[in-house]
Amino acid sequence: MAQIPASHSPSQTDPSDWKYVSEGGATIVFSYVGPAHPVFTGTVLRIRKVPVQPGADSAVPEGEPDEEEPDDPSIEFQNRITSLVVPLMHLPVMESVRVDREWLAKLSALVQNKRPELRRLKDTIDLGRKKAVIATDLVGGKGLAVEIKPKWAFLPNPTYLSEETKETKLRNCRFCMHAHEKQDSGETVATGYCPLDLFSGDEARVSKTVKDLWDAWVQSGGHINNLKIFVEGVLIQPSQASQLLAPVLGLPADTDINDLLAPFTKALLPLLVETKLLPVIGTLQRTLDAFDIEGLVRLWNLSLTNTGGDPTAVIASNTPQPTMDEWVSFVQEYLSTNAISGYALEDINSPETQKRLRYYMMAYLMSATFKDCSVILRLGSGLGDRITVIDLDPKKIEKLRTWEVQDSKIVRGFKESLQAGKVNIAPCNDAVFRV
Repeated sequence: MAQIPASHSPSQTDPSDWKYVSEGGATIVFSYVGPAHPVFTGTVLRIRKVPVQPGADSAVPEGEPDEEEPDDPSIEFQNRITSLVVPLMHLPVMESVRVDREWLAKLSALVQNKRPELRRLKDTIDLGRKKAVIATDLVGGKGLAVEIKPKWAFLPNPTYLSEETKETKLRNCRFCMHAHEKQDSGETVATGYCPLDLFSGDEARVSKTVKDLWDAWVQSGGHINNLKIFVEGVLIQPSQASQLLAPVLGLPADTDINDLLAPFTKALLPLLVETKLLPVIGTLQRTLDAFDIEGLVRLWNLSLTNTGGDPTAVIASNTPQPTMDEWVSFVQEYLSTNAISGYALEDINSPETQKRLRYYMMAYLMSATFKDCSVILRLGSGLGDRITVIDLDPKKIEKLRTWEVQDSKIVRGFKESLQAGKVNIAPCNDAVFRV
């Protein structure tokens, strides 16, 4: 897709024309609310962030020699990779735009007090960026928009699990185990919600999912990242539901929040049950993560041992990031081998499997992308109800080591809690593999 002309740079608009919407770990999102514009009306601006440097000067740093900055990788990754495995109707339109330091600094200062405190302490807009991303505004305008972060859709393939973890990992899904750990450490999480219910396609289970997310949203004061509710472009909190959410659900503005769950569920349920997007995401997650992180680490160790490498090296150490051309080759191989139809049942001890180590490492990275995405349901906008997947950025290969350590910690802690009788949740229901 061609880059938007420099004359249509957001830097030519007033920073106050952009309203803070939300942010994730890597980017911050603004919605255009200024005067009618041929490019920006109906769009959002997504800008990369950098970690806060303690003691750093907040002034705009001196510019570096003018050199071409590549487009944000999310654009190329969607155009060349994810669009091959996700129907285009479920992907946002994204284009590259130019920005400058001075404008970014003004925007950053303008929005700082609107950002969550924990985010302000952790990161900030990257003033060194020369480009940002313009995308379809999926939450602004008329009607209701609901953002759901589904997370892991499946229980792992038991073939590659160790005897120490198998029973635990096949009892409860990764999200439920991780939620238990977070709750124990005092974090606010969507307890009760199980992604396997959302991805089941069963109306009763999906309905329960909406209730569980709603209950967690209400109880947390809106401070969970698995459910966000937007009314006419405004991210609302539970305290605003009676006044703002009730009317778009066809109810009086003073309707008690306890009476909103049923109509909220009724509005979302048809799209969640009938969409083909959730089955696509679930299938991609499951088939790309064929080995589980445990099996992938075993494959890494065996491959190093059998090729004369250091068998004690942690996974992905001294391993280059996949290039975009590698990603293209990867997804073509993935599709050509019909891997999407089910789990690969490879022999980890086979030299041929070990030769494909990089393929399986990339597969796990791509699975992680779909495990960390969000879906946005748009209703009542006058353009027809639709569901779109966002946040499909490629993951860094060094994250494999982080995920290995995290997996061990989560499963070990959950297993100990089970044995101590501290867990009171039922086993998760996955139709494919069970204990």
